[in-house]
Amino acid sequence: MLRSGWLLAPCVLGLLSAGPASARSWDAIDALRDRLTQAGVRVVQQDCSRRGLQGLYHPRSDSVVVCRSHRTPAQVWDTLAHEATHRMQRCAGGSITDRRHHRAMYAALSRSHPDEVRSMRGYPRQQQLAELEARYTAKLPPKEVFRLFDRYCA
Repeated sequence: MLRSGWLLAPCVLGLLSAGPASARSWDAIDALRDRLTQAGVRVVQQDCSRRGLQGLYHPRSDSVVVCRSHRTPAQVWDTLAHEATHRMQRCAGGSITDRRHHRAMYAALSRSHPDEVRSMRGYPRQQQLAELEARYTAKLPPKEVFRLFDRYCA
């Protein structure tokens, strides 16, 4: 079944090329954490021993871990929004985007954050779409992430 994708408007695809969202602040982080918590997700911060791990969403315990390795609010936001996207995928029962937009999402992410695309390739093929959505969504402005979370998990 094709969902009416949240990326139907070309202006949303252009958000990644517009530069970093200025609202990646502690207020935005707190607001997203509150949304997750209200939806029943346990959000914790902890030391992570696996090299390169920034965070994770654990569906069985419905919990998000944000690793303490972050240095800026923008890094914390990126990880929290990424993991919140995996929760949205769980709420939706799969992909949260219309498949017709996946190539455009990949191209936008390749242009604006090529390191994200490179690291995504290390995932098994069956996980790459979920990672594309999470990495793309994490780069959107907070108000867009909140809107998506409310749409799929409220």
